Amino acid sequence: MLLNNDLSISLSRVNACGVVLPHLHPRGAQIYYIIKGKFEFGFIQENGANYVQQAIQEGQSTIFPQGSVHYFINTECQESSLVAVANSDDPGRVDLADALFNVLPESIVNAAFGGQQLEINKDQIKIVDPATGTKECRRRCNIP
Repeated sequence: MLLNNDLSISLSRVNACGVVLPHLHPRGAQIYYIIKGKFEFGFIQENGANYVQQAIQEGQSTIFPQGSVHYFINTECQESSLVAVANSDDPGRVDLADALFNVLPESIVNAAFGGQQLEINKDQIKIVDPATGTKECRRRCNIP
């Protein structure tokens, strides 16, 4: 058990073209180490900061600062895996789409989009990983 050591660790096995959805950890920074496969990742730390997008493969790692919005996509046509280690025994997790469209009041979401009346099918919003991936990856890997 890692409680009270300010450390947590998780192993993720991500299906071909699977996406670890955009999210953030409000109480901890994370380092990801790729065990098997290749991933594309992206992150932005705060409003107005530069967006970073890069590829990472087996044996490489990357760090996401505490509170940074980030995602991963398995770009391989087979299952890939990674380990995530956080500097908190409870880094928390906020999935952006879920928080925006399923939690916040509709009036606030509409205001955030310039007053537009958005038509969102909440039943199609992914709440937990893994998402099925991008159309391009699924096409390339012959995944329906």
